[in-house]
Amino acid sequence: MWYRASILALLTVALVLIAPAARAQTAGSLGGGEICSPSGSCTDTLAMVAGLRHSSLSVHISELEGDAHAAQEPVNSGFGLAWAVMGLLVVSLFYALVAAVLAALGRQAPVFKGGSGILIPILSILGLGVALYLTYVETQNVAAICGPVGDCNAVQTSPFAKLFGFLPVGLLGALGYVAVLVAWALARRSEGTPGLLAAVVIFGMALFGVFFSIYLTYLEIYIIKAVCMWCLASAVIMSLVLALSVGPALEALQSE
Repeated sequence: MWYRASILALLTVALVLIAPAARAQTAGSLGGGEICSPSGSCTDTLAMVAGLRHSSLSVHISELEGDAHAAQEPVNSGFGLAWAVMGLLVVSLFYALVAAVLAALGRQAPVFKGGSGILIPILSILGLGVALYLTYVETQNVAAICGPVGDCNAVQTSPFAKLFGFLPVGLLGALGYVAVLVAWALARRSEGTPGLLAAVVIFGMALFGVFFSIYLTYLEIYIIKAVCMWCLASAVIMSLVLALSVGPALEALQSE
């Protein structure tokens, strides 16, 4: 009978040694596929794995946010075009001032012949359309159609879109273009002093418009840091109107 007692004792010792290892293996399989030691714990390992997964997810989310932000940025900021328009405004202003000085000195100034005949009203109608559209955007608080260059909505929603906090810049431009059209019609149909004075008035309004366009373009480049294609289009139109109005204005002054 002693050998039966020995066998039972050996089986009991084996079960005592094997059971903890089996429980550790089962816990490791359930926790993440790894075997934990009988004397240790899976808590640190699971925490490390969770931390790695959280870090990887955070990096992935940051990359997605960066891609979305880059996608929202305009492909072309338009600052190069704004500088070109600024140069055109300065050139037209310089030309008008030089022509006026030469005329005052009794010298022949280089002018565009026949510019006021058809080009000034055509340009003024185009400028009026641009100004009315900007007025609609500024007064109705709607998004403007900007095109692939610049960010005109950033300009139109800035504090500089309204003078003195209540007068939309687009409305001021529209009134200016209407005044040019009225003066042009008066210069074409009236004889004597009223017609001559109307030609000078067109030159004066265009001169003010160019100065104001230089100021607005400066704001876009340096203060707002965004470019509006509609504003640049109006600036180009105004610079052309000024260049074309020099000749009729000098003729009117010399006639007087």
